[in-house]
Amino acid sequence: MGSRLIKSKGKEMISTNFSMIDLFAFRILSFHKVKENSMIDNNCEFILSHFKGQEFIYPRSIMTSKTNGQVFVENKKEILKYFTSAHNIDCRINGYPQFNDIDKSPPSPTFIFIDLDLPLCSVCKYPLGKLDYILDQTLKKIKTEINGHPTVLWTGGGYHIYQPIKIVADDGKKQTLNDFKEIKDYTPYIKNDLTTEFIRFAEKYLTNSRGDPRHSPSVNSCLIRIPETVNSKCSETVKIIEAWNGIEAIANSITLPFIEHLEQLKSEFENLKDRNNKINSNESKSRINWIEKLLATPIGDHRYYCLWHILIPYLLNIKKLSKLDVIEVITQWLDKCSKIETVKWRYPERIEEQLKYDKGYPPISLENLKKENFELYRLIGN
Repeated sequence: MGSRLIKSKGKEMISTNFSMIDLFAFRILSFHKVKENSMIDNNCEFILSHFKGQEFIYPRSIMTSKTNGQVFVENKKEILKYFTSAHNIDCRINGYPQFNDIDKSPPSPTFIFIDLDLPLCSVCKYPLGKLDYILDQTLKKIKTEINGHPTVLWTGGGYHIYQPIKIVADDGKKQTLNDFKEIKDYTPYIKNDLTTEFIRFAEKYLTNSRGDPRHSPSVNSCLIRIPETVNSKCSETVKIIEAWNGIEAIANSITLPFIEHLEQLKSEFENLKDRNNKINSNESKSRINWIEKLLATPIGDHRYYCLWHILIPYLLNIKKLSKLDVIEVITQWLDKCSKIETVKWRYPERIEEQLKYDKGYPPISLENLKKENFELYRLIGN
């Protein structure tokens, strides 16, 4: 009886000890969870501070490992809910708010996102050293050009640079790119909205084109990472290397090289247009409609006449087809003609033979065909 009581008390003590250990562990885990959530909250607030100069903060898109694309949020509480649900993995916020629903116009350039990717330096003997050099040169140019002091994050796969900006008039008031007539006039020559074109140009300009060439931010997709969240691609936690100074850099000095960039786009656009016009003109000159109609119309007579007076000279000397292509096109036409009236000569061989005697002359004109072979002229339907 005594031994059973001792055993029973021992079990109760063990059970009580385990309960105390579990409770202690739970409290530790809860403490760390609260601390982690508080840290993510603070870092989220830090990133949102980069947007304080924008016309409005929300609605804004975010993305996590769980959202399957971008989703729109209306406040920070919603952001943190999505981040917590994703266990703080691949958490990103768009650097620009959603378009104004009233006029559908994109926001002005207020944020530059630069991506310096470590794999781009993989061919170097010391990749990280090379990347650090590019970062240093980029930060110096940002300082020199716009007197900026941006946020720099280490993402595990390279550096992200986040620089809030503004463009101002002489009186210090903010301007949009559309306020510059010389910029607005170039809109027909760009594929994107002006703000997207500007922030993409700014990244190339400030890095001397040494950023990630695959990086193409836009006002709809300028997704930046949050410090202390996880980058699943590298299995690393995003870290702050430098924090911005809280001042929007004045980016007016970039507008002049941006206009030069737009002028280059205009020139390329007009050159492409000229080339296309020349191609269309050449195609027009190399197309004779009544012969094209003949090729689409099987006939029961005058096939051999067509072969050496019309089709071979046209396909070989006007359309500049290869001899093999000429044989193929005419063979297909004669196959259709044979369904109306059988072609009694072996035409693949006859076509090849006629090609040997071609002297580079053009086909007979429609006017001369009417005089020389009126029956065929009438058969074609002209």
